[in-house]
Amino acid sequence: MNSSRFKILAGVGGLFAIVLLGYWISGWGTITLHADKVPLSKVIKSIERQGNVKIVTNADPTTPVSLEVRRAPVFDVIDTLAIRLDGNAQLAYVAAPERNQITNVLAAFRSGANPGGWSIFSAGFGGRSMDPEGITPDPREMEWKVTAGGDSNLQSLFEQGAQKTGALFATPESWNPTVAKLPKEGKTGSVASSLAKAAQGQIEEIFLITVRPPRTEEPTAEEGPRRAPPTVFSSSRRGQEGNPEWIAERVAAQIATLPAGQQADAQKRFDEIQAFWKELRDLSPEDRQAKIEEVRNNPEIQARMEEYRAARDAKRTPEQREKRMKKYIERKKQMKNAPAAS
Repeated sequence: MNSSRFKILAGVGGLFAIVLLGYWISGWGTITLHADKVPLSKVIKSIERQGNVKIVTNADPTTPVSLEVRRAPVFDVIDTLAIRLDGNAQLAYVAAPERNQITNVLAAFRSGANPGGWSIFSAGFGGRSMDPEGITPDPREMEWKVTAGGDSNLQSLFEQGAQKTGALFATPESWNPTVAKLPKEGKTGSVASSLAKAAQGQIEEIFLITVRPPRTEEPTAEEGPRRAPPTVFSSSRRGQEGNPEWIAERVAAQIATLPAGQQADAQKRFDEIQAFWKELRDLSPEDRQAKIEEVRNNPEIQARMEEYRAARDAKRTPEQREKRMKKYIERKKQMKNAPAAS
C-alpha cells in the first residue's frame, strides 16, 4: 500500500471515528431503553447507568415493565417509569450525621417499612410541569438562592429548599444543627451538599419512585376512600400553605429550565394563576366558590387542563389508559345515581 493511499484511508478512518465520538457525546444525559416486560430492577439499573443517577423505590423489583424511549431526558424517563408503576417520581436529598443512617432509611423505604424518626420537607408532587407538552423539567437544573435572615438551622433551610426547588429533603428528627455560613446560589444539589457539609453531615442525591401498596380489599361506601399508609418519606405538610414568595421563586426557576420559546407563555400562565388566587383572598366564601366555578368552566382553562392530562396520559400504557377510563365512567355513574342533598 503506497503512502498516499494509506493517508487517505487513515483520514477517512479518523473522520469516521470523530463522527462516532460526536454521536456518542450528543447522547450524554439521555436514556435509550427497549424494555418489553423486563423486571423493574433491570430497567432501573439501565437508567442509573446511562443517566448517572440513583433511583430508590418501594415497588416490587420483579414487576414487569415495558418502556420504549430513545435518547430521552433522564428525569422525563424516570417520571414515565413512575407513571407506568402508578406512582410518583421526586428528586430527594437524604442527609444525616452518619452515612449508615442514610443507608438504613433507604433500605427501610425499599422494604415498605416506616421506622419513623425522620423529618421530611416536601412541596408535594402537584404543579411540577410548566411545559405545555408535559415534559417534566429536571429538578436538578433548578437554581436555589438561600434566603438569609430567617432561621439558620438545617431543617428550616431544607424546608426553604423544598418550597423553592420542589425537591424532597429528609433528615433525622434529632439532627438540626445551626448552619453558620450560607452557601452561594447554585443548582439544587450543589446548595444541598454545601448545607450538609456545613452541618458536618453526609448527604445523598436520589430519585424516589413511590408507589401505593396494593389494597387487599376495596373500601365500602360508608368508609369512603382509604389513604395508603405513609412511607418513611411521606410529608407531614399535607394541606399546609407554603411561603408565596418561595413558591414564586420555584416557578420562576422552573420556567428558566424551559426552551426560550416557551418561557413567555409559561410566565403568562403563572401570572394569571397568581392574580386569580390573589383575587380569591378578598372575596366572601360564597363569591369565592362562584369565582372558582367560573374559572373551572372557562373553555380556555379547560383546554389547558386537557392538554396537560393528555400529555401525562401519553406516558401511560394502553392498559392503564383503559383502566383509568373505566374508573372515570364508574365515578360518573356513582355521581349521577347519588341521592340529591336535602
